[in-house]
Amino acid sequence: MSVGGRAGALLASLLCAILWLLLVPTEALAWGPATHVAIGEAVLASLHLLPPTIRSLLERHRLSFLYGSVAADISFAKKYAAAGRHSHHWHIGQEILESSDSEALRAVGMGYLSHLAADTIAHNFFVPRLLLLTSTSQSVGHAYWEHRMDVHLGKRFGGEARRIVLFHDHSEADELFDRVLSRTLFSFQTNRRIFRGMIAFQDDERWQQIFEKILNRSRFDLPVEMRDRYVRLSYDFVMDFLAEGDKARALSLDPIGEQNLKLAKVARREARLEGYVRDPESLEELADQYFALPSGPLLYLPRAPGIEVPGLGRSGTDTDGQPLIA
Repeated sequence: MSVGGRAGALLASLLCAILWLLLVPTEALAWGPATHVAIGEAVLASLHLLPPTIRSLLERHRLSFLYGSVAADISFAKKYAAAGRHSHHWHIGQEILESSDSEALRAVGMGYLSHLAADTIAHNFFVPRLLLLTSTSQSVGHAYWEHRMDVHLGKRFGGEARRIVLFHDHSEADELFDRVLSRTLFSFQTNRRIFRGMIAFQDDERWQQIFEKILNRSRFDLPVEMRDRYVRLSYDFVMDFLAEGDKARALSLDPIGEQNLKLAKVARREARLEGYVRDPESLEELADQYFALPSGPLLYLPRAPGIEVPGLGRSGTDTDGQPLIA
């Protein structure tokens, strides 16, 4: 590649990084695309645990389900949508499902709602807890921890997200989203272009190398045990939603996590005033007080052996059997 070509590629990567930092943190994307694909693939590997009608639908339309699982984040600047039209409200996901006029689009709608079910764990527990425990700002810290979870699940799922979104025709699903989702700062077509660019960017080798350097210099850790705890509960909540419908545990939680994300900011301020930030044990106790995970056993994972997803299957390794980044 010529010097000019390399400079252009570097500039393009830099512009994507700037967009990612400006847009993604304020969007509360919850789990990143790789994590949503990983959970979606785990669901598809355990369809025998779901009711026959759901199982049959997802068996026939696996790709559509996975696209819905990722594309629920297709809108940016969501807070500028009309009142009550934030794309991560439960009733918006239900509108998408009810507006589906084919089996494939119904699978997209089920994927979209599954995304929201997984987000209830990310936004009410994982991200708020880590924002409290670490000194990262709410904006940068939010994106950092969600992308770090993607990295910890292994490169395969980021590549799979890219293939799902960019290598297949999803025009019918996108038309459905365009009909239901409200305009934000951007038109749907602009949101779609940004979304596809972000998916490609996060699977870009140069960006991965940059983020790996960030991880190597980071003072903060994401232990395997913590990763496993949140991934397992996210999977269980998605399975529970698909199996139980309006009785699902996830429906009692806000997929946006608005209150708990605000609480994390207040609790961090309280921790500074009380001197807890210099006392990790007291800070952990505060996090347990505010952001303890829902109690009770996992209902689905014990009955779903052999899932090839870190945290759900071979705990402690990535999908190639290599140690995770510490």
